[in-house]
Amino acid sequence: MSWVFIPERVRGEKTDLLLLTVLVLLVGLGLVALFSASYFKAERLTGSPYFFLQKQVILLAIGAIGAWFLSWMDLGLLRKSVPWLLAVSALLMVAVFLPVWDAGEIYGARRWIVKFGLSFQPSELAKLTVVLYLASMFAKKEGRLNDVGRSLLPPFAVSFLFVILTLLQNDYSTSMFLLFVILTLFFLADVKLSYWFVVLGCAVGVGIVGVLAAPYRLERILTFLSPTRDPSGASFQTQAARDALLAGGFFGTGIGAGTHKLGGIPEVHNDFILASLGEETGFWGVTLVFVLFGLLAWKGYQASLAQTEQFRRILGLGVTTFLVYQVLINAAVVVGAVPATGVTLPFFSYGGSSVVISLLMGGILLNLSRSAPRPVPVWGGAS
Repeated sequence: MSWVFIPERVRGEKTDLLLLTVLVLLVGLGLVALFSASYFKAERLTGSPYFFLQKQVILLAIGAIGAWFLSWMDLGLLRKSVPWLLAVSALLMVAVFLPVWDAGEIYGARRWIVKFGLSFQPSELAKLTVVLYLASMFAKKEGRLNDVGRSLLPPFAVSFLFVILTLLQNDYSTSMFLLFVILTLFFLADVKLSYWFVVLGCAVGVGIVGVLAAPYRLERILTFLSPTRDPSGASFQTQAARDALLAGGFFGTGIGAGTHKLGGIPEVHNDFILASLGEETGFWGVTLVFVLFGLLAWKGYQASLAQTEQFRRILGLGVTTFLVYQVLINAAVVVGAVPATGVTLPFFSYGGSSVVISLLMGGILLNLSRSAPRPVPVWGGAS
């Protein structure tokens, strides 16, 4: 009997256990970090230290159900739903301006739809929708992206419309984040470099206009360049986060033993949860978290690049890049490497819309990894 190895044979429908394990560990560690960072504020505001934790668990359950569904769904059906997702996302992005919601403006921004005690941030859905739309359009126009009028202008116009709507909600950080993802997808789709630079120029222009349109954004950038400019104002959060990280040292103070979260860092359970985690678990704890995110990125890009269909490839690259950028920007803000901005840490920060969308993206990556071609040995032939 002879041994024959046939690379073309594939073994599909098998869950990538490493990717699944990484996602489960990130969610589990995120819950531990959230409870430790939020129990003091939750008890002070509501009388129950479990308030934020309980809401996060419910939202994680919703996101997990959606992730499981997407992990087994035919992504061709998801692609067919893109026009509906675009319409719904655009309507929700506009709906935040209606004077019928319970929240109204929060910190000077209109980003949430709040009714009957439930809240939703449409810009989080818009992030995933834009990735799906660009993946679908670039796959449809594959090989014809040099036709500016028919092939390049529509995805450019639609994706930038969501950036403008986000900017109008006074959510500068999310709009810039969307721009980063859009630029990356245009590049990965192999758009002609000269056209890509035009897109980059438009992105830079939108960014500059966004900064000049709101004096406090310019002040935030000036404070970043000179931290001593306003130590008790714009630079307070970043400095407090850095102090927490320094207090953690190599081994941390222990889970639950951190002190900077006790009113020292505003929004510590949200955008600055990494600072609390760093204080309590130290350098090694933060390193573990980044190793897990690194494994997630590796498995995500591996599964995406193994796809033979353009839509699936770009979708996977977009989703993975989305999560990677979010982690890097959040970490950069916490350590003071970039100006403070409202980008959450996936799976860790408190926030329903963000954690649900992150889990849905995890489900898409599981779907892609399950269908990625894998060579298997086949025995056959006669001796």
